[in-house]
Amino acid sequence: MQVHLSMLDAVDPRKLSVIPLVLTVTPSQHPAVQDDFRDFVRTLRPDVGAASA
Repeated sequence: MQVHLSMLDAVDPRKLSVIPLVLTVTPSQHPAVQDDFRDFVRTLRPDVGAASA
């Protein structure tokens, strides 16, 4: 399973980051972990307190 998460820069919305997230499992493992992977992806948020470089 693969997800590409895109986030705009809070300071400069012309900048975009794309973060690939990949779950690699066997076909038999997939049903057991797919919901956990989706839950993990839903928790990802930008660190709005981080200093801009």
